[in-house]
Amino acid sequence: MNFLSLTSQDGATAKIASQGAHLCSWIPAGGVEQLFMSQTSAFQDGVAIRGGVPVVFPQFSNQGTLPKHGFARTSEWKLLQSGLLESGAAQAVYELKENIARLTIWPYVFRAELRVSILGNSLQIVLDIHNTGDTNFSFSTALHTYLAVQDIADVSLHGLQGLYYRDTVTGADHCLEAEPSLHITRETDRIYGQVPAQLELRQPQQSTLIRSSGFADAVVWNPGAGAAKINDLHAGGENNMLCVEAATILRPIMLAPGDSWSGSQTLEVKSTHNPAHN
Repeated sequence: MNFLSLTSQDGATAKIASQGAHLCSWIPAGGVEQLFMSQTSAFQDGVAIRGGVPVVFPQFSNQGTLPKHGFARTSEWKLLQSGLLESGAAQAVYELKENIARLTIWPYVFRAELRVSILGNSLQIVLDIHNTGDTNFSFSTALHTYLAVQDIADVSLHGLQGLYYRDTVTGADHCLEAEPSLHITRETDRIYGQVPAQLELRQPQQSTLIRSSGFADAVVWNPGAGAAKINDLHAGGENNMLCVEAATILRPIMLAPGDSWSGSQTLEVKSTHNPAHN
């Protein structure tokens, strides 16, 4: 796989792998790394990368007959363009289409486009899916964002109160989130439906605004004690990561021939020195 480095006019940087159009690193201007990457992730062709922002398409997890999370994250994407925009942002655009191998496991003609843009303290990822064939198809999708945290014990996620979720750990469905903030104290794997446009991840030294558009759901995942079963997650890695994924899972998207769908996730980092961040 190949890697592309982006640098915005004000010094924000990103690194993207051509396999999966996978964002592996994002450092805001004057800031520090915001994406978690496992120290033991295998950067090998055809093997999913453990960290960064995997693109999940056209299947979430094992909810279907395809490989886990679909084929997009382990496929080689084509770089269409990269460089600076008039705004000073750095941007890269990647494309994935059907091929013979993909058609044998998912018999639909499509075009996917991923745009990554960085400027200042913000990152935007836009995923577009186009039905370029002559039959309907449905799909699930997610931007499986691994956020880097200093200590999972000091993290709180805000904006989920009052939402219903599916608890993948226990198998319970239609659970109500009653708390104003979510704290990770054990293995957590939840799919929240009808999420608001903005969530906020708070840590002692910074907060991250997590905005989404086009995605109906959000996945919150930390493996907790289950990390020991993940062979490409380095020991203790679960203490320094939280996945907050923009997703559409609970009600898959149906695209008619000629139709398109678009979803985005935007991250904005803000410094804070308020100890009462929870």
